[in-house]
Amino acid sequence: MKKKYMKIPKVVFISCSNCGKRCKRRVPEDFSPGFFDCDNCSNRMNTPVSSCCIICAYTGKKCAPTLIMEAKIKGLEIR
Repeated sequence: MKKKYMKIPKVVFISCSNCGKRCKRRVPEDFSPGFFDCDNCSNRMNTPVSSCCIICAYTGKKCAPTLIMEAKIKGLEIR
């Protein structure tokens, strides 16, 4: 039987709310980033109160700590 796994993304693209530029960012495995500084206009975007981090709030993907916790609960291998 094939073992199921959960893949953690290495990079994400975050779109700036001020200028609309998409910026590539590495996904940290050990923490959830609380803000994002745009490479184009230097606008700082902070995490909304309803989200755990900037990745979960603005990319449509989940951050590594959230995915790791979810995989442990479901008994999945992490890749």
